[in-house]
Parts: sequence; structure tokens; C-alpha cells
Amino acid sequence: MEFAALMLFTSLVDWFCAKQLYQSDKKISRQFWMWLAIGSDLAVLFAFKYFDFALGKSPIAQKMYDMPAFAWMIELGKYVIPAGISFYTFQSISYVVDIYRGNEKPEPNVVKFMLFVSFFPQLVAGPIERFGKLHKQLFAAYTPKLEDLKNGGRLLLYGLFLKVAVADNLAGVVDAYYADPGSFGRSSAWIATFMFTFQVYYDFFGYSLLAQGSALLFGIHLMDNFNKPFIAQSVPEFWHRWHISLSTWFRDYIYIPIGGNKGSTGILIFGVLLVFFTSGLWHGANATMIYFGLSQGLLYLFDRFVFRKTFSGNSAGRIFRRLKTAFFFMTTLVFFRSMNLSQSFDVFNHLWVSRTYCESPELFLKIDPQVWLFLIVGLVLDHWVVKERVDRWISPLNLGYRWFWYLFFLTAVLLFGGAVNHPFVYFQF
Repeated sequence: MEFAALMLFTSLVDWFCAKQLYQSDKKISRQFWMWLAIGSDLAVLFAFKYFDFALGKSPIAQKMYDMPAFAWMIELGKYVIPAGISFYTFQSISYVVDIYRGNEKPEPNVVKFMLFVSFFPQLVAGPIERFGKLHKQLFAAYTPKLEDLKNGGRLLLYGLFLKVAVADNLAGVVDAYYADPGSFGRSSAWIATFMFTFQVYYDFFGYSLLAQGSALLFGIHLMDNFNKPFIAQSVPEFWHRWHISLSTWFRDYIYIPIGGNKGSTGILIFGVLLVFFTSGLWHGANATMIYFGLSQGLLYLFDRFVFRKTFSGNSAGRIFRRLKTAFFFMTTLVFFRSMNLSQSFDVFNHLWVSRTYCESPELFLKIDPQVWLFLIVGLVLDHWVVKERVDRWISPLNLGYRWFWYLFFLTAVLLFGGAVNHPFVYFQF
């Protein structure tokens, strides 16, 4: 109940401030209302997600603990993060900024604005939609279309397959390794690192398809959040294909405003590092997430300035660049998965320094056959077979092929889904 009231509060503030700044004709007044909205959003986000990490036991924190108005938020934030707070906060901020820039007009009806903020399919894990696109669809006249229902069902079925059959089976192996990395050697460390890469990908990609499929049942078309990121030939290209709604949000509301796209090389470097530092913090109030973000930023700059023209554009060069980009991302995900920096460095030690090349059978990660089966099927479908979004790919197939895939996905979900329920990775953000 408190979390619903929290979203109600921030939505009311943003709606009111956006309305006031739109009606004002003075720049300083418009800026005041914009920053009041942004500041209130970030203050709530900070209180629930970052307070304990940033201030800990400092004198400021102790004084705030003594204030009833703040104590309950801070204490609750230690144990649970309001579902979707990072996503709907960014969505609301984009609404206010777009109105300040003159790109949109404010929604006069507060209830309609709240529906934009809280639209259930993408509330807890995105994609982060813009007001102009989503608002027009939410309140446009709509007659249910059979094709939308069919495509929505296809997206739901394929999303479930990626999440339950692929990601959750991989999660069991990854969790076994990270429960005690010291019990395994180098080969298991590399296998767990490889598998976590595709666990987090298919977990989040699966959710994005589920969100799109659910929305499509109501005639709402959400943006594509992934576009085959592992065919990217550079880190910059990778981030144009991975979590597209977040990447474009950082581009439009942080990177471009500070002049990163038109400034000097120094401004560009600063902008890239700021974006990835902020992205790391967005993913979690933990030093490991900051390391993850900054490592991606450094690799982004390395690819842009050093590696960009190192290899020719022939087939071998393209394959090498794709493998290099995927390898960079895979290794930095150690920070993403680790509980703390100490565990991260232990895992890196096992990957690069440990002399245990081949473990004894009792120390080797135990991997059931279906884990490899569904991972291979997911990779083949995603990167070689499905040339466009799955609903558009499967629709033109003849009846027999369509039902083969329907039954395959359904059987995989019902009979071979992970035995343990694994929450969506991005629910924690």
C-alpha cells in the first residue's frame, strides 16, 4: 500500500509541476518547476534505493533516522525496493523534460497521466516509454483486432520460453557457482560466466517480450527493447542493441544535454563516463554496479578511439569483432552478478589467475542436458533463424511450422522449465 501511495505522490508532483511550467512564460519559473519535479523524483529514489549506500552511518544519516518523516522510508528501503521505481521514475522525468523542451503538451487529466506512469505491462521492468508514443495509444479509440491478439499470444509464448526454459535453467547453474566460487576452478568459472551472460539476456529479453505481448492484447505497441545485441561489432553498437529504452533515455536526457554529441573530445569522454557511471548506479546501490558501469564506459571509449579501425571489414574481421564485443560484455558481468567487490575479485582470480584448469568431477559444475539444449535452441533461434521480431517471423509460416514452434515452446515451458522459481533479474531495479 505504501508503494502505491509513493507512486501516487510522485505522479501528482510531476503532473502538477509539468502543468505549471507549461503555463509559465518566464524561463526561470519554468526551470524552477522542472527541477522541482526532477528533484522530488530523485529524492524519493535516493531515499528508497541509495540512502543507506551513500550515507550509511554518517551524522547526516543519523539525524534523518531520528525524523519520523524519513525514518520509515529509509528503514523500508534497506529491505525492499518499490517495484519498478527506477523505471517509472525515469519515465516521469522524461515527461517533465519533454514538456519543458516544448516537445509535448501536458496531460490535463491527472488520472490519465497516472495511467501513463503505471501502465501495468511495462511498470516494473520497462521498456521505458516516452509520453508522446504511449499516451496517444492509451486513449485512442480502439477496436480489438484478431491480428493483435495472435501476435500478442506469440510474443507471450516466446517470452515465456526464453525466461522459463532458457534463463531459469541457466540460473540454476550460475547460482550453484556463485554460492561458493572457491569450490570450483577455472573451467567452471568460465562456464558460469558464460551462462550468466545469457541468463540475464534471455531473462530480460523474455520479460520485454512478455510486456510487449501483454500490451498488444490491448492494442498497445511498446518499443522493442533488444535487437540481437550479440551480433554487435563494437561496444557502442552493443549498447544501441541492448536495453534500448534505457540507452536512448541516457542519450536524450544526459549525454546530449551536456554536449557529448557536439562538444570536444574531452566532453565526449566525460559524457560517456557519466552516462555509464549513472547507468551502473541505476542498476543498483552497490559498488559492484558502479564498477560494472564504469568498465562498460571504458570499453566503450576503447572501442570508439582505439579499436574502431583495427581490423578490416572482411568476414573474419567481423566475426572477430563480434566475439571481442561479446567477450568484453561477458567478463564485466562478473561485477553485475557478484554480491560484493570481494566476490568479484575472487571470480576474476579464478578466471585468470587460478592454476586449477580441470577440476575433479565432484568439484565440476553439474549441468543437466536440458540446460545446454535450450541455450543452444535459444541462441540459434535468436541469432540465425528469427530474422525479425518473433511474432512477425512466425506469422507468415505455414500452419504446420507454426504449430510445431507453438508446441515446442509450450512443451519446453511446461515440462522443462526451471524447477526453482527465479524472479526476473530486473525486478530488483
